[in-house]
Amino acid sequence: MAETITADMVIHDVVTRYPATVKVFHGHGLPCTACAVGARESVAGGARTHRFSPEKLELLVKDLNAAANGEPTSVAPKKAPVGKGIPLNMLTSDPDRKIKQVIAIMSGKGGVGKSLVTGLLAVSLRRQGQRVGILDGDITGPSIARMFGTRGQPTKSASGGIEPLRSKGGIKVMSMNMFLEKESDPVVWRGPMISSAIKQFYSDVDWGQLDYLLVDLPPGTSDAPMTVMQALPLDGVVIVSSPQMLATMVVMKCVNMVQQLKGSIVGVVENMSYFETPDHERYEIFGPSNATELVSVTGAPLLGQMPIDSALTSLCDAGRVEEYYSDAYEALVANFVSTLKIKR
Repeated sequence: MAETITADMVIHDVVTRYPATVKVFHGHGLPCTACAVGARESVAGGARTHRFSPEKLELLVKDLNAAANGEPTSVAPKKAPVGKGIPLNMLTSDPDRKIKQVIAIMSGKGGVGKSLVTGLLAVSLRRQGQRVGILDGDITGPSIARMFGTRGQPTKSASGGIEPLRSKGGIKVMSMNMFLEKESDPVVWRGPMISSAIKQFYSDVDWGQLDYLLVDLPPGTSDAPMTVMQALPLDGVVIVSSPQMLATMVVMKCVNMVQQLKGSIVGVVENMSYFETPDHERYEIFGPSNATELVSVTGAPLLGQMPIDSALTSLCDAGRVEEYYSDAYEALVANFVSTLKIKR
């Protein structure tokens, strides 16, 4: 007797374990198995995307279980079509995939500096000669484009996809702000539209060959983080926090979500850990560090403790983050790269 297939199981996992279910998905009109992005949805998520009624979803799950057990189904099996999205051989199991590492920067807590850490990780990686892209997953509150001074709307690439904008240093950037008439215009969207935009930023953008694609995520543990965890071929997550106990408490929710979704936490970054005076005196403005607690819970290394620096704030506001240099951030990216090498 096969394991019971449930609606919350990931489509890719279902068809990998039970190949006979592929034709059932397509018999029900769900082409998700042929697309790397769609295949990372849950069965219920794919059904929701294709506007299945609760009754139709229930019948789909019943047929999937029947196919897994070699029993007749209610639909005539259909051959899986060729996917329109990114082929399945672009997933993490293929060493020849175009994007070598897809890393999400998450927190669960707002205001701890996820975008800052994302941006400076990208800058330091680029200085090492790495090919880097940033997917700004904060659809309703994007800041990456402003930080890097990338202006204008993306154009169509030679392959028919969306050509991402490039920063002065050659970092590829895709952000919702690029599609707005004014950067102050609000994006008043519900969850499914946000999830769809994030998927399109991955699948419809011509990222080309990249060593790292960094995904900057908004706070919370709902639509955007879940979409990235379930629909993108994610290699790992970097957790960003700050010293306050309140921040640590909220960040723990994000950690628990990643663990529940079987994600891999590659490291922890504590931002705003201290302020250093010109005389090299350090002050813990937001209190003593809580990084040890996060390291203990995640089982992941502390990649760095980042200082508060007013010069960095000014450069970000001016769209010149690539001009910033800090020993602390160079150490952060060195730890980041070495940790990923160990995990491979």
